[in-house]
Amino acid sequence: MTMDGATCVVRSLAAEGVDHLFMVPGGLNDPFMPPMTGTDGVRTVVAAHEAGAAYMADGYARASGRLGVAFGIGGPGVTNMVTALAAARADRSALLAISGEVATGTEGRGAFQDGSGAALDDVSVLRPVTARSLSVNSPANLQPYLRAASLTALRERAPVHLSIPLDVQRSEQRADWTPLPEAAYRPLAIDREATDAALSVFSMDTTGQPAANVVILAGPGVRHARAEAALIAAAERFDIPMATTLGGKGLVPEDHPLALGVFGYGGSRWASEAILDPAVSVLVVIGSGLSQRDTLNWDPKMLPARELVHVEADPALIGRTWPSSRPVTASPRAFLELLAGVEGPIAAGLESGRPARLAFLSDVRSRGPRTYEAEDTTRDTEPMHPARFVTEARAACPRETVLSVDSGAHRAWCSEYWPSYGNGDYVSLANLAPMGGAIPLGIGAKIARPERPMVIATGDGCMLMHGMELHTAARYGIPLVILVFDNHAYGNIWYRAKEMGAGAEALTDIPGLSWPEFARAMGADGVTVSHPGEVGEAVAHGLTQNKPFLVSARIDKRYPTPIAPWRQAVAEWEDSH
Repeated sequence: MTMDGATCVVRSLAAEGVDHLFMVPGGLNDPFMPPMTGTDGVRTVVAAHEAGAAYMADGYARASGRLGVAFGIGGPGVTNMVTALAAARADRSALLAISGEVATGTEGRGAFQDGSGAALDDVSVLRPVTARSLSVNSPANLQPYLRAASLTALRERAPVHLSIPLDVQRSEQRADWTPLPEAAYRPLAIDREATDAALSVFSMDTTGQPAANVVILAGPGVRHARAEAALIAAAERFDIPMATTLGGKGLVPEDHPLALGVFGYGGSRWASEAILDPAVSVLVVIGSGLSQRDTLNWDPKMLPARELVHVEADPALIGRTWPSSRPVTASPRAFLELLAGVEGPIAAGLESGRPARLAFLSDVRSRGPRTYEAEDTTRDTEPMHPARFVTEARAACPRETVLSVDSGAHRAWCSEYWPSYGNGDYVSLANLAPMGGAIPLGIGAKIARPERPMVIATGDGCMLMHGMELHTAARYGIPLVILVFDNHAYGNIWYRAKEMGAGAEALTDIPGLSWPEFARAMGADGVTVSHPGEVGEAVAHGLTQNKPFLVSARIDKRYPTPIAPWRQAVAEWEDSH
């Protein structure tokens, strides 16, 4: 059966299990529109902006575990996607960005919106922010390039880009897509020699002492490998305390008896107290690249007394911050399943250390509540305290609610005061952290997991950037509750600017806007809440709606974020450099 190239691409993606495509239409993508709307099992979502389409594809990929796909035109469509693709690269999300391009016979001849290699060369524009950026230069290469791009995105956990000229889109093709092997989605590769060496640290040491105070620090690589269950099984078998990085929040229920919460930026008291305690003999870091925020601003006090076991699927992320005494290149799932099933001397060593670990965990938890400044969660102030806003909103949401968090001061409030109960219920652009991505990211995640309530945490500065994607959610009847922390400022920047003088401080001002009115203009709905007692009712009402519902709270920007250990670590680092 023959068809044109555009139809071949859409049908191939459908055969691969991609049931939603995200796009902004344009002349260079015209041939894709009929198959996008006429292919069984495929629904196409039109975003307000190409960056929004890419963020949605990112959220879809994270929540579904499949490939996220975004379409735009070459030239301006591609350049609009750059930040979203860069954020996906930083967070290791598997995305495919497809751009339409002028016909190969007109490249470099002044064609309208020519982004080809002979003109703007948007393939080269995207190379630094993708794992691969290719132009399909011949109809014969369409399917091989599509397959290679898809495999690269999954294997390298990164965005890829295909530029497809109009003549290739219209070329005659045969549909013979063979679905990618399941191992492409969750590879189980493991360096057994390095793994055996790492597991051996749990046996008796040279003095005959067991591996007592072992702590696990889990990052987003555990989610990429779909290894959450293996993580919990390994921890439960031997009573090993578990902390996560901020990017790993959502891996384990934070009310689990072994859970410590987040370590690093926006970290909990228990995680900070445990990992910084010199009594920790072995720290197992798994699925984290140990970035600045994952290490509490590179605080060497987190290094364990005896062994640092660092497990990562990408060997480039091992040793870039701290040298590891036991580096392991492996799928987190493969490693954790082996740890959960060990026998012999390794199991005996871990069993003998169990009483000491439980005593250590009990001592850590006795040092105070999990959160810092817990008293802020009950304050009745107006304008509202952010900690109270988060607390009241969380109390109104079912346990299985997913939170999509934007970049800003609200990131710290949510990390600290919004308990996560696992199963991927916390999504955020954690590393590059562009402002405004949370709404489209949440739309993509909600589409992939429609049975779960979705709440967005964002600020007024972020709303100015991609708040227009409320129109996308309203257009397609996607129910979301959007929490707007309205402090009339770029809050995180204001904390620094206020020390620089009135001129700098004024640059952070955001004159008052009515976000509920904006929501209604986009086809959604919303309310403003001024007192904490109004929050729960507003959020509960929003969760019953079949369209986006915005809850805007007037927040006092003067409340400092709950990141005392981070501030201390930054001050110590600056003093020593």
